[in-house]
Amino acid sequence: MESRVIDGILITTIGFVVMFAVRVILVLRQIKSSRRSKRSYNIMRNLRTKDRYNKRIQPIKTLIVLGSGGHTTEMIHLLGSIKNEEYFSPINYIVAETDTTSTRRLESLRKEISNMKSKDSHDSRQFALHCIHPAFLPPNALVYKIPRAREVGQSYLTSVLTTLYSILYTARLVLLTTQPDLLIINGPGTCLPVALWCFVARLLGISRGNIVFIESFCRVKSLSLTGKVLWKMGIVDLFVVHWPELLKNVGKEGHQDEMVLLDSFLRHDFKKKEAEM
Repeated sequence: MESRVIDGILITTIGFVVMFAVRVILVLRQIKSSRRSKRSYNIMRNLRTKDRYNKRIQPIKTLIVLGSGGHTTEMIHLLGSIKNEEYFSPINYIVAETDTTSTRRLESLRKEISNMKSKDSHDSRQFALHCIHPAFLPPNALVYKIPRAREVGQSYLTSVLTTLYSILYTARLVLLTTQPDLLIINGPGTCLPVALWCFVARLLGISRGNIVFIESFCRVKSLSLTGKVLWKMGIVDLFVVHWPELLKNVGKEGHQDEMVLLDSFLRHDFKKKEAEM
C-alpha cells in the first residue's frame, strides 16, 4: 500500500516537472520569436487590452527597478518620455534597501514638479512637457525595498548567502504583492532577482510578466554584466540599446535582429552638449 502511494507521488512529481519544463520551453520560444519579429516593440501598446465583459481598457500593472546613481537618472529620463500615463497603473518601484539616493530623488522631483506647476510661465510649461508625470511619483507610486544581493566590496563567499536571501525575499514581493504585467529595468544588479521572479510569475499564469530591458546609456560598445546575463537567460521581451555601435557589435554574434535601437532624446542631448563644448 505504501509503495503504491510513493509511486503515485513520484509519478505526479515527474509529470509536474515535465509539464513545467515544457511550459518554460514554450514561453522562451514565444519570447524569442516575438523579439525577432519585432512584435515586442509594440509591447506597451499590445498590453492595453480590453476587458471581455465591460470592454473597458485595462491598465498595466507596472514595476520599475531603480539603481543608485546613474541608473536612476536614466530611468527618470526614460519615464519622462511616457505621455499615456493612464495605461500604466499602478506604478510600483523597487530599490535596494541601502539605496537612499533613489528614494530621495523621487521625492525631490515630486516637490520640484509641484513648485513648477504653481508657476504660470513658459519655463514651467516646458519643464512639465519633458518631466516625469506625477502619477509615476510617490505618493501615487509605491516604493518597495529589497536586500541587495551583493554590496560593493563584499567577498564572493559571503555574497552567496546574501544573494540567496535577496532572491527569496524578492519572490514574495513579485509573486504575491505586485504581480506586474510589465517590468521595466535598465541594468542595476538589483533587477536580476526581480526579472527572474517576474518570468516565474508569467510561467505560473500569475501575471503577464512582460520584461523590458533598456541597456544603460553608458554602454556604447558592449553589454553590461546584467545585460549579458538577461540576454543569455532569454527572458526579456524587449531588449533596447542606445547606441548603433553596440547594436553592430551584438550583430556580429548573430543577434542584431533581436534587439531594438532606441534613438533616444538622451543620445541627442548628449550630442547637443558635445557640440556646444
